[in-house]
Parts: sequence; structure tokens; C-alpha cells
Amino acid sequence: MSHFGSIWPSTAVRLQPHGMNPMPPAPSDRLDSWKQIAAYLHRSVRTVRRWEHEEGLPVHRHVHRTLSSVYALKSEVDAWRQALASVPTFSRSRVSGTASAPKTRSIAVLPFANLSTDPENEYFADGLTEELTTTLAKAHALRVISRASSRTLRGTNKGARAIAAQLGVRYLLEGSVRRAGHRLRITARLIDAANDEHMWADTYEGTVDDVFVIQERLARVIVDALELQLTANEEQLFAERAIDNLPAYDCYLRARHEAFRWRKESIDNAVQQLREALAIIGDNVRLFATLGMAHLQYREAGIDFSERPLVEAERCVSKLIKMKRDSASGLQLRGWTRYSRGLVQEAVRDLKAGLEMDPYNADTLLLLSNCYLISGRVSSARPLLTRLSVVDPLTPLTRCMPAWADILEGNFAVAVEPYRQMFEMDRSNPMARLFYAWVLILNRMQGDVGTLIETLPPDVRDTVPARITLFLAFAVAGDRRKAQAVVTPQIEAAANATDVFSRFLAQGFAVAGMAEPAMRWLEVAIDRGFINYPYLARYDPFFRSQRCDARFKRLLDIAHDRWERFEA
Repeated sequence: MSHFGSIWPSTAVRLQPHGMNPMPPAPSDRLDSWKQIAAYLHRSVRTVRRWEHEEGLPVHRHVHRTLSSVYALKSEVDAWRQALASVPTFSRSRVSGTASAPKTRSIAVLPFANLSTDPENEYFADGLTEELTTTLAKAHALRVISRASSRTLRGTNKGARAIAAQLGVRYLLEGSVRRAGHRLRITARLIDAANDEHMWADTYEGTVDDVFVIQERLARVIVDALELQLTANEEQLFAERAIDNLPAYDCYLRARHEAFRWRKESIDNAVQQLREALAIIGDNVRLFATLGMAHLQYREAGIDFSERPLVEAERCVSKLIKMKRDSASGLQLRGWTRYSRGLVQEAVRDLKAGLEMDPYNADTLLLLSNCYLISGRVSSARPLLTRLSVVDPLTPLTRCMPAWADILEGNFAVAVEPYRQMFEMDRSNPMARLFYAWVLILNRMQGDVGTLIETLPPDVRDTVPARITLFLAFAVAGDRRKAQAVVTPQIEAAANATDVFSRFLAQGFAVAGMAEPAMRWLEVAIDRGFINYPYLARYDPFFRSQRCDARFKRLLDIAHDRWERFEA
């Protein structure tokens, strides 16, 4: 792997505009005030304002120097209304007005504290948090915040009301785990954050062998305390144990703890732990699903863009489909592998089917939304993004996804703040820095990109996202030589593997006036699934100088044909 060497700037890069004038957005079916939105929904302004906060009614904001204004699109409001009607935890009457709706209960399982003398036992506390989150989510009458968002509040000093407000829930479950050898002590508290009242608290003592019984008992106590009525199917799901062997379960918990650390040695360790678990108990749906996602992490982390991770993940898919054809985890994993191969239409079919079985799975919501967005179906993505923001409000990528939809409709200015927030939430993540730099360039704020480059942590400067950030900076500044020098074989391999990196290369080369590599990488991006014809044809400012190019028109025709045939 080569280093930046002389192409890495010793002072902040000074960027000047280089041929980028975004085209104005097309007319739309806008509702330009709270009053118009309320009239369209046949409700009061107060009600629709509450729906934005509680139910995710899609409302946009234009922020001006001294004030802000709101607007909504009828197509998005209609899609939102239809989406709510199809999700079990929301009542159709909340939008249609046919009857009063029962109040949806909502809860977040906060990270259980590890009180063991051995800090390595944190994986066990994290596992308990995850299992309770997963089990409670099986009750469709209960909205459960994703473990990713809850995890961001680990060690917070905020009070219950502040935490609940931040997560958009009423109830919080918090607790601790103390493990000493084979002995286990678990303490848990259920809090009604509306009045900061402890509804229930208890301590469970036993051995590690009792962990499965304790997990189920905890989940059922919470259901009883919240006065939820489980269906017969939900009762069965609560009683099921995805992994019922303690040594295998321990391997699984260790693997989950390692798999998403974005480091090769961590993912290697996770894969090994999962294989050990499979060797202990044989074929298992949970283990194969996690193993498949671990292999895909090699690509997500920019470590290995060869065929190997995809082939290994597809082997897990084959096992899962053979074991349980209609499993949500199997459909989700197959959706990821198909998306990774650029088979976006096939991925959408799998992800939609998986979402029907697991309506609040944050990973599925995120990927399906993105598939719709890159395919030019923004109105189909909006309701899913609304649901995602409800169940996973604090994950950095979730924060910027609605802004990604705005960008694809030509609304660049509203995206700056969400992408800045994503970057501030995860400053060490080079992907967050790359996305933020790209959005700044879209908004002709090139002067701020140099600071992002200068402040890159040394240990991530040679990552693919960091190098592409530098590439964009040189390209927008018109420095073709330095831009070209950044694109090493490693960068080309990453760009050939994803629609994201290939699109960035195409845009950078285009704005630098290098038509041949720009068209070559745009073709790759389209083949990898970026067929958002309206954005390419109308809004994308990077291709302004190529719009009369015969090669660009040919690629637009290809994107248009695939966009028209795409089924949402």
C-alpha cells in the first residue's frame, strides 16, 4: 500500500470553484406552509406538527439567515401515510381519522454496565443488551430503539428525561452485569421517563448457565409492566432461543463484539469465533447470518474488495435459505450480497420481503432506502427513512440519510448541517469526513475542505475514503496531475467494487475537465446500480461541462432505460 508522500499537502488546500453551477430544482407538488400541510391531511396545524415529531411526517425546512420555512411534498406525504398504514405498530386511524388509536409504547434498552473485575467481560454485558433489544422488538406493539443508537449513550451523565427525549421514547431499561467466573449477577430497572419514575427493579443471581432463562424472564417482566398483549406468534418468538448452547453463545457474543470494529484483525477474530460456534452446535441461522455479515465487513471497512468476502457471504446465504427459506436474516444478508454485486433490483425484492417480517430492522431499512435513492425512487425511500429515524435516531449515517434524499432532488443547501452533524458524531471515521467534504463541494464551500484534509488523523490518511477526499479536493481545484496521482490501483479496485467510490471518481474527473476517466467511472457507477436518472440529467453539477458530450448522453440513455424499468 503506497503512502500520500509528496501529494499530501503540508498546508490547507485552497480550493477554487471549477465549473460547477447546479441546475435549479424542477417544480414539484409542494405544500408550502404548516397551514397547507394541515389542510391536505384534514387536520389542525397542531396535530400535523405533533405528527412530524411523533410519527415522522416528512417535512422539509429551508433555513435562511434569520428564519426558516417549512414545506412538504404531496407524494411523500401520501407515501408516508401508506407506510404507516402497513406497519403493525401504527394504527391506520391515526392518519385516516376513523377512530381513536391506542398509544404506541416505546422503549430503549440502554447499554448494560459491566461491573465485572475483568474489563474483557464487557462483551457479555453488550450481548445481554443486544439480546433484550432483539427479543423486545418481536412485540409489534412496542417500538424498540436500535442497539446502535442506544450504544451511543454508553456512560452518559444525562438524566432519564433527557435520554428519553433524545431517543424519542417514553421508557428506558438500564442495568448492570457482574460476572465472576461462573457466577452471574444481573440488575435491571425499568424507568418511565415521562415522570422519572422507576416502574420496576430487580436483581437476578445465578450461574452463566442461567443466562438464557434470565433474558427471557427480563423480557417478559417488561412486557407485563407495560401491559402489552403478545399474540400467539409473539409468545412463540419470545420462547425461542436462537443459540441454546452456552459455549457457542459465548463465541457468538465475542464475535459480535469484534465484527464491527472496522479493523482486519477484529473481523478475522469474529470469523474465527463464529466458525468455532458452528463447530460446536452445527448449522444455526443466527450464526450463519452473523458470519455472512462479518465477511461483508471486509468490504464495508475497505479492507478487501476481492471476490472472497462476497463468495463467503453467499455461502452463508445458501446455508440460511436451505435451513429456513423465509428467514428475515437470510433475506437481509442476500439483499446485501446482491447490492454488493450491483444487482440492486434483486436486492430490493429481498430487502422488502425481509422488512415485512422484521419491520423495524435498522440495517434493512438503511440499505433498502439507499437502494431506492440510487435508483431514482426518492418518494419510496422517504417513508422508510422516517421509520429509520424513529428506531435509530443517533447513528451517524441515519442522521444524514434524509439529506442524501434532499441532494438527489437538487436541494443541496439543506444537506450541509446533517452531514456536518454526522461528521461531528464520528470524526475518526474517514467515510463521514469524505461525505461531508463532498457536500461542502456541492454547496461551493470548497474553502472548508482543506481543513478537513489537514485534520485527518494520521492512522486513517492512507484509507480509501481519505484518499478519495484528497482526490476530490485536487480535482475541484483543477490540479489534474495531483488528482490523477491519488488514484492508485487500490483506489481503482475499491471504485470498481462500489457505486459510491466510482461515482466520486466520475464526479471528480468530470469537474477537473478529464472527460475520458469521468465517463469510464460513471459507466462503472451505473453498472454498480446508480441509475438515478433525474439526478444525473437535471441536478448533478459535477457533469455540467459534459452534458453535451455524446458519451455522457449515451450513459444517460442507459441510466434512463434502467430507471424506467426499475420496480419499487
